[in-house]
Amino acid sequence: MSKCQFSIVIPLYNKAAHIVDTLYSVIQQHVSDFEIIVVDDGSKDDGPSLVEEMLKQEPRIRLIRQTNGGVSKARNTGIAHANGDYLCFLDGDDLWDRDFLSEISELIERFPSVGAYSTAYAHRFNSGRDTPVLPNFPKQLKDHEQFEYDFFAVASRGEVPIMPSSCCIPKAVLDDVGGFPEGEPIGEDQDLWIRIAYQWQMAYSRTICTYYLQESENRACINNVPDEECPFSRRLFAYANTTQDSRRKDMIRVTANHLLHLAQLNILAGKKTEGKRLLRDHRTFMLPKRRLKWELKLLTS
Repeated sequence: MSKCQFSIVIPLYNKAAHIVDTLYSVIQQHVSDFEIIVVDDGSKDDGPSLVEEMLKQEPRIRLIRQTNGGVSKARNTGIAHANGDYLCFLDGDDLWDRDFLSEISELIERFPSVGAYSTAYAHRFNSGRDTPVLPNFPKQLKDHEQFEYDFFAVASRGEVPIMPSSCCIPKAVLDDVGGFPEGEPIGEDQDLWIRIAYQWQMAYSRTICTYYLQESENRACINNVPDEECPFSRRLFAYANTTQDSRRKDMIRVTANHLLHLAQLNILAGKKTEGKRLLRDHRTFMLPKRRLKWELKLLTS
């Protein structure tokens, strides 16, 4: 396929119930200069067949098949086959608003030197309810709709402002830092954001253009809750303890935020012992209000 502005990489594994809607949400974009690379990661359902039917009518779709290797391997396969100057990643059960690529294009024009772009996103439930995710940006950005920010300053104080289905990364940045780490349970996307954030600022739009489906069948974060700190967080903590970067405290707070998130998931899953152990890590005391919430949850559950 010839050169294009955007390559949209869609990892596919057992998402037949959603993949057609996901693809239509891309095809209906107001911006049309893109290719769609669907990487079938060894699906056992009819998802790949549905994609094959769609690509007969839509020449911008390509389907690549591989044996099951996990979502990071599928995304990396897509990166390797991409022709675009910018890479977007959309999970096979998430959706874009028709203005997603338009909003990203505006960000690229306004902030050409950042390492990643993203729009606001919302959790979408089967009931039809959407719940926006609200990162804790610095107060001086309160009245700005589009802006640059430091990833560590924001991710250390609340919700992570970027996720795979809401992001766009320049191909040149991916060539520099590499792709997604393979063979890790969860958090492989955060590992990439961190490696980008070491070198670059990021840009954000407050316009919600991505919908993250919460009740899909095979979400890794639902089905495989880790009970110990994930590799990306351990690597960040090790780096923060050796670097002279002025943001090192924020980096450590990002790891504390991660530990509290794992404690939350374990407590909600009924794994009280594991949740309690995670809360005992000294870093969690850097975020006392959030830590107290889950300590109280332990006492009352």
